[in-house]
Amino acid sequence: MGLSTSDVCDLRVRCLNDARVRSSGDIVLYWMQMNRRADDNAALDYALSRANALGLPCVVYEALRTDYPFASDRFHSFVLESARDVAAGLEARGVRHVFFLPRTAEEGRGVLAGLAARSALVVTDDFPSFIAPEQNAALARRATCPVLAVDDSAVVPLALFPKDETGARTLRPKIARVLDAFLRPLDEPRPAVSAPDRLDLPFDPVRMDGARVPDLVAACAIDHSVAPVDDLPGGAVAANARATAFVTRRLDSYALDRHDPSREATSGLSPYLHFGMISARRVALMARDAVEARGEEGRAAFLEQLVVRRTLAFTFARNNPRHREYESVPAWARKTLAEHAGDRRPEIVTRDDLVEARSPDPLWNAAQVELRTRGVIQGYARMLWGKLPIAWMRDPAEVHAALVHMNDRFALDGRDPGGYASIGWCFGLHDRPWPSRPVFGAVRAMSSRSARGKLDFEGYVEGWNARRRDVL
Repeated sequence: MGLSTSDVCDLRVRCLNDARVRSSGDIVLYWMQMNRRADDNAALDYALSRANALGLPCVVYEALRTDYPFASDRFHSFVLESARDVAAGLEARGVRHVFFLPRTAEEGRGVLAGLAARSALVVTDDFPSFIAPEQNAALARRATCPVLAVDDSAVVPLALFPKDETGARTLRPKIARVLDAFLRPLDEPRPAVSAPDRLDLPFDPVRMDGARVPDLVAACAIDHSVAPVDDLPGGAVAANARATAFVTRRLDSYALDRHDPSREATSGLSPYLHFGMISARRVALMARDAVEARGEEGRAAFLEQLVVRRTLAFTFARNNPRHREYESVPAWARKTLAEHAGDRRPEIVTRDDLVEARSPDPLWNAAQVELRTRGVIQGYARMLWGKLPIAWMRDPAEVHAALVHMNDRFALDGRDPGGYASIGWCFGLHDRPWPSRPVFGAVRAMSSRSARGKLDFEGYVEGWNARRRDVL
């Protein structure tokens, strides 16, 4: 039996203003910001249920403006590829989808307000990071109809965890107590009223079924120096194919092999999860229901990352408005790093050195080249990528800012609570004090020498550093 829309929304929905449903509204608008998928989407289902109750059509508005932070060919291409799947999926459900692609920032102004002005109510995604909180708050202030944000970021609603968690160990038992109530498929309503064939829109919607994505991207005023990742297409189709391949071929060995760069044992789903092209719920259900191969260890390790660690990161972001900043690092960690800022360092590098992969460590440089080329970093290398610069720059706040900047600019899974929490962990977030040592103080230290002694990083280092000339 699926979880009903009303059950889901008891905890997932927040009303962002005090406006009453507009009786003269002719649509219910779902503003698809962060969960770019046509099914298994609690916000879409809530909008449909409200539209059905009001006897109105539900219209899904999806947009991709040029003035979001770090707008580039990489992110524009990934989202536009996804919009094809969204359009096809919504058409199959009988829901109207309109996609707005302004070529300049000025062209994008006022469009959402115009749509909200004709809506009985507006539903959107409740996402605790990037630009979503500010955009939701701005719309709620201006709209004269209700604006409701639906949290579908993690398997378990974030409203259940209103306080900061020390780490996974404090959150894990809380999730375990409620997981069965939420780790189940949604009941997805069908629209009771179809949108009219002709909608009076304040823009010309892009029809994605026949559009050439490179041409659309080239026409936008964005950063064209950060190239798309050709072998990582966006969209729900690619996301579901990747999830299926992972649970059928690699899930059983995930616990043993996920840190080894020579084995490609991870799911590779983080970009798709960030853009909401697949839900954490669907992936968790696939992993839970996968045929057991060599025991439960791989499944348990994967669900720990997907359910517990993901929820920990999103809870951190929701409860800390400054989660992108160094000040979100625990006080004990900032204190010990400050005390060791004057310690002797083997070499001092600049922020530009990091961006251009000119560090003293070949493994770190390989990880940076992978980030700039593929928009992702191999899992264990990513931890080293965040840790090692602490030993090359004296100001830990400057290191933190540089890592956030590079992650947000180049990573397909950047601008996300998971990325900010991972960077924070490198500085002591969700960790404990360790025996003090030079440079790191009581913050957990890592070294590339130790990593290369335990894992086969030789091919990884040689392969990515060989591509350095093509990227930089």
